[in-house]
Amino acid sequence: MYDVAVAGVGIAGAFTLRTLSKKLRVAGIDKREKLGYPVECGELVPTKEEMKSLLPDLEDYSIFDIPEKYVSNKTSRFEFVVPNGKSVEVEFDMLVINRDRFISEVAEKSGHEIRKRTKILGYDPENHSLKLRDLNRMEDYSLKAKVLVASDGANSRIAKTLGVWKYEIASAKQYVMEGVECEEDTVYMYVGSKIAPGGYAWIIPKGKGVANVGVGIRQSFLTKGDSIHRVLDRFVKEYPYSSKYLKRAKVTGKIGAVAPVDKPLDRTVFDRVMLVGDSASMILSHVAAGIPVSMVAGDIAGRVINGYFNGEMELEEYERIWREKLFSTMMRSYRIKQLWDKISGTDERLCRYFRFIGKKDMADILRSRIPVKLRLAEPLIPVMNKIF
Repeated sequence: MYDVAVAGVGIAGAFTLRTLSKKLRVAGIDKREKLGYPVECGELVPTKEEMKSLLPDLEDYSIFDIPEKYVSNKTSRFEFVVPNGKSVEVEFDMLVINRDRFISEVAEKSGHEIRKRTKILGYDPENHSLKLRDLNRMEDYSLKAKVLVASDGANSRIAKTLGVWKYEIASAKQYVMEGVECEEDTVYMYVGSKIAPGGYAWIIPKGKGVANVGVGIRQSFLTKGDSIHRVLDRFVKEYPYSSKYLKRAKVTGKIGAVAPVDKPLDRTVFDRVMLVGDSASMILSHVAAGIPVSMVAGDIAGRVINGYFNGEMELEEYERIWREKLFSTMMRSYRIKQLWDKISGTDERLCRYFRFIGKKDMADILRSRIPVKLRLAEPLIPVMNKIF
């Protein structure tokens, strides 16, 4: 019997392991042979100073003191491009991290046991046990733990077993490319129904001509017969505002992933099970950004579990604390996503709206703040959509 099982060692799982007391008997479980690999996101994290604005309810921001060895590039602005090629540039400081190394070293430096190449098959609530498969031996077995941290991602088997898996999912596909000819201090974001249905596309420079180049879409917005693979290839080869940077670039790697793009779950503690990170739909849904909130949520989970075993608090305190620190920002993000869906029905309409959206508005949106003019205009959107 383990004290704690951490099911899934991505960002949320790694930061839970990092915080859990070494006095506890802990098992981290992950299907990968190398933690964090393949990389399943754009690898962007706002700087510590930006996080003070983005998550204003934290008291301590030291978790965002990310060591230089994990940083492949630093960017200072976003260039936001709409379908007619108009762009809005916003100053915003970001770190492009080596996510796989970051996850791997944070988890392994925790000193806790980590079972790699172990697939999570399900969860038995009656026996408080995980159903697992050793992918090396291809043998199934069970592992019991007094507390289970479900950090097993957007397709969480544990959330499905508990009957709470209900959030909207976006699909992402990304190339790692060499020979990209863009400004390396700029993150490029592109929107439009033809180039990123229901989501956005990106070029994120990692330095020395290497970049993450990808698209995130929502299947309900995809034209019948189209696919995310075709969308990404159009973005790379045909779309004039992105392909100009990629003419001589070569693909050196590719990945596919899913991420929640919804509000967080109404409940994240079930008896002795705690859902953390993507499995709880903890995300800044308007940009599908999960790394910062998963870092904080994992740290909170670890602290609460330590307190639980010390007899100082109940596991339900996790629910209260993460909502106090993260909920308002995530809900503003979700609200922005809802408003965005209302104005972006067609590329032509989106371009017309952007005649009224400026640099300050986009700066607010990137920081999960709803611009004043968008709040004031919301009741008029149905009428404006008919005009636009």
